[in-house]
Amino acid sequence: MKHQTPPAITGIVAAAACAGLITACAGGPAATPPAAPTAGTGPTTTFAYGIPSPPNALFHVEDSTVVSMNMPTLDMEVSTMTFVTMNLVFGRDPAGIGVVGNVVGFDAVSNSSLMGITVADADDVSGPIGLVLTRGGELDIGVMPVLDSTVADLTPFPGVFFDLFPRLPDFPVGQGGEWVDTVLWSVVDETSESVTQTIFTYTLVGDTVVEGRSLLNIGVEGDIAMQTVEGVGDELSDNRLSGTSSGYILWDPEHNLPWFSILHRDIRGTNQVPGVGRVEMAINGPIRVRVAH
Repeated sequence: MKHQTPPAITGIVAAAACAGLITACAGGPAATPPAAPTAGTGPTTTFAYGIPSPPNALFHVEDSTVVSMNMPTLDMEVSTMTFVTMNLVFGRDPAGIGVVGNVVGFDAVSNSSLMGITVADADDVSGPIGLVLTRGGELDIGVMPVLDSTVADLTPFPGVFFDLFPRLPDFPVGQGGEWVDTVLWSVVDETSESVTQTIFTYTLVGDTVVEGRSLLNIGVEGDIAMQTVEGVGDELSDNRLSGTSSGYILWDPEHNLPWFSILHRDIRGTNQVPGVGRVEMAINGPIRVRVAH
């Protein structure tokens, strides 16, 4: 669905879409090594990604985001629901684990109080998935799907892959043990630059059983800081946001993959937009990932 909107407001909506789908606005990660370990107590677990048996899985991603904006002349809210299902196949690779696949289901609906409803479905997505995953969770994305340009703001790629495969510790962890990972995202094009840093703290809570499956519960707390600069000259907008991401991961030691994860985001900040002024922004909503073998 196409809309004609004044450029200043269009910039705000684009910033809202990028901020809401935090991972979608990143080109690729540069991650620092995990901090010194906190071993925890009792028996320890060594985490590592591996090739599951059978070597394929369906990854279901549900992203629900509400972006609220308070402007000098009006208030605005953008609610976005995105559902993605990917069929991924795992195999050996000289650099680790090769992962190939494709998107088998995609639906996105964005409802803006100013611009109305925008929708996208599987017909708007094209292209295969190809990446390499190390046993510790470092990713090298070779190819990824793309969304039609008219609904490109709704794309979760490439960042969604980093929600599927969180970084793992390179040391044994017992109950209460922690590891920290700092991930820096950035993307630069002709008229914009966006940088997002998240410091994740992972804590091994303990064992749990869900639907008869023995899993490990890992608590997650993240501190987020992001800045997006868009435009040139007198039309430059500056968007600065910070907040938290909290939830948990259920790790499946049988398949060496996460089985389920959920992260709730609470992010707030300002966007200084030419012709509009100071815009107060708040972003909330969970992202859920479920893996089916």
